[in-house]
Amino acid sequence: MRITDFRPRQSKEAAQIAAAAFADDPLWTHTLPDPERRRLPHLIMLGTALRRIGPPQVARVALDGDRIIGFSSWTAAGSDDPYDPFDATRPADPHMARATRKLVRRAASDWPRLSALYATLGQSYPNDPGWFLGVLAVHPDHQRTGVGTALLRDGLDRADLDNQPVSLQTSTPENVDFYRRHGFDVTRTFAELYPGSPPLWTMRRPAPAVDHQA
Repeated sequence: MRITDFRPRQSKEAAQIAAAAFADDPLWTHTLPDPERRRLPHLIMLGTALRRIGPPQVARVALDGDRIIGFSSWTAAGSDDPYDPFDATRPADPHMARATRKLVRRAASDWPRLSALYATLGQSYPNDPGWFLGVLAVHPDHQRTGVGTALLRDGLDRADLDNQPVSLQTSTPENVDFYRRHGFDVTRTFAELYPGSPPLWTMRRPAPAVDHQA
């Protein structure tokens, strides 16, 4: 396995990884009960966003040969809301607007919950200085093999070089424990992100201590 920079031409493959990785995520399962429709936000919205990724966002991929088995995306928290491109009420650009219309057509019966999810994710975004881990996704066939840890460590090392804290959000209790092992603490718990939804946890890892005697 090797970790390298993401290329926009890898957007479709990375979006498929996310669709598989989040297939059993509590928040997505509640929002989109049908397994096939549950893939659509990742394939349509995330895939479109990844094709247009650029500063202050950075994405990295874990490769097994030439095949993507995991990826992570990061942004400079405190500047722009990373969920903004997915907000159907104010899509960021014409490409995302077209993707939103496509998603509305294909997930029509689930749209009230899905639009509530996008809106409340933006409202819950931890507008803190530092870095924000937007996505950490590993294909199910490669989970629990160290791929997620390697991708996380790769990003944390870069944040440490910039002396930056890192924030993230997760709706999976097991992930809370995973991130705690890497120095994160829960800073806020949303018992319901939107009415009836599962909980969401916001977590933060402080910037590395600076040795002022150096």
